[in-house]
Amino acid sequence: MSINDLTRLSHIHLFGISFIFFFICLIFSLAIGINPILKAAVIGAPFLFLVVDVLSWWLTKWYPSFAYMTIIGGLSYNLAAAFMILTSLYQMWVLPRRKGKFDTNAWLEE
Repeated sequence: MSINDLTRLSHIHLFGISFIFFFICLIFSLAIGINPILKAAVIGAPFLFLVVDVLSWWLTKWYPSFAYMTIIGGLSYNLAAAFMILTSLYQMWVLPRRKGKFDTNAWLEE
């Protein structure tokens, strides 16, 4: 890839995916019963690994051995995002049914 194409692609990915992660992390920040240190680490992980992923594109351009870093960065931010999404969906949809409180206004009573 040329420098111009790599710059354009990096810009789009950094800002676009960061906004997606922002909303996923915002919803996950409302999760209950999770250690605050773990929650903070999981919230920060996708942003850190996104930077690692995009940085690896640039490093791979000059040093092809950094291609493995692209796999590690992409896999890691996807795992963190999947954990946040699945935890949030579980707490929104499954947990209220298991407690027997599946009511749209149940959160007002607590």
